[in-house]
Amino acid sequence: MQVFIDDLDSLECSPEQGPSAKAFSKMRCGSFGLASLLSALLLLSACAGLPVHGSVGMQTIDTRVDSEVARYYLANYLAGKRDDALLDERIDRVYQNANGALPNRDDLKKLSDDFSVDFAALYLADQISRAPDNRRFRRSFDQAYDYARKTFPEGRVVLPAAAADYEVLFVPTYLYKRVTFTGADMAAPRAALQKAGFKCYFVETKDDGAVETNADLVSAAIRARAQSGRRLIIVSASKSGPEVALALTKLGAAETRHVAAWINTVGALQGTPMADEHLAPELDYIFGNLDPAGTESIKTEWSRRRFESFRIPEHVLVVNYFGIPVSGSISFLARRGFFPMRKYGPNDGIVLLSDMIFPGGVTLAELGSDHFMLNEHRNITTVALAITVIQWVESQEHQISAKPGK
Repeated sequence: MQVFIDDLDSLECSPEQGPSAKAFSKMRCGSFGLASLLSALLLLSACAGLPVHGSVGMQTIDTRVDSEVARYYLANYLAGKRDDALLDERIDRVYQNANGALPNRDDLKKLSDDFSVDFAALYLADQISRAPDNRRFRRSFDQAYDYARKTFPEGRVVLPAAAADYEVLFVPTYLYKRVTFTGADMAAPRAALQKAGFKCYFVETKDDGAVETNADLVSAAIRARAQSGRRLIIVSASKSGPEVALALTKLGAAETRHVAAWINTVGALQGTPMADEHLAPELDYIFGNLDPAGTESIKTEWSRRRFESFRIPEHVLVVNYFGIPVSGSISFLARRGFFPMRKYGPNDGIVLLSDMIFPGGVTLAELGSDHFMLNEHRNITTVALAITVIQWVESQEHQISAKPGK
């Protein structure tokens, strides 16, 4: 740990680093002059907790969790090794009361209070994995991932024949022109899909603008792609999630017939408590004056009202893709928000977990990942996800067209 802290202190604030690097250096060397102390505290938090190994659905994890109940749930209860009758009965009651439904924000907060935050996060992961459509999508994704892992690095990916009929539209997230080191500009997934043979397009939104303002820009981009003759897959991330949802809602079924799917990645569909509390002052200091309407538009009160108005056309496949971290798996970038937001329940460092799910879609959750989805195989994941979406859409439409009377 000392080596890591020394490395942080050795970072130079070089003026030649460029805008995003200078902003990052300002975070290190300016207002966060106590970066070493903060890092030490965060690392100590990550080192705390109980070590555990276990599986949820089709995913296995080695990590640390915040309580004995979370450890027991992952290592014993979910594995069928139930030797604590009282605790087993309490957990059984949670499942019985849920009746197969995914827990919402209030449910997860109650589970966090009754058991622990990590227990609530793991329970959500298990409930997601139990839904039949989610399990089928996960199985297809895992197969596509294994294929892409073997073929993508050598440029040998052979796309499904139907892929020629599809193109991908990327919508970047908050401050994507200034915070490129987090992947906000989505450059890496765009490059990966282009390398694999997809035609990709990018929406130039206002990087600090309001959700409503950017939704109009997204709407215009969706309309423009209608003339291509290809089917559209839209990819959003974090703040651009509600921007895409609002655009699709405003356009309606008539103007989105060419839209096949929306991949809602770590979508801040119902805002973030970070915007309610302390996000704006820190960002204003780091990046200069920001459009206050942008921050206001992702505050939870307004975002939750807006969420209730979303009406995604039924023909659009919605894929909710996000990480479900626990205390021992949270990344450095996400820790600053993860621990303060635990008072609201399980979160990914920026957004509350249940607030990223659009109802009616399929959900693919990565156990152990957080909002920044730090993964050295992100390019492979992107290609695998695009392949899976196309196969899923084509399969679903085949099933529909095969029905009598169709």
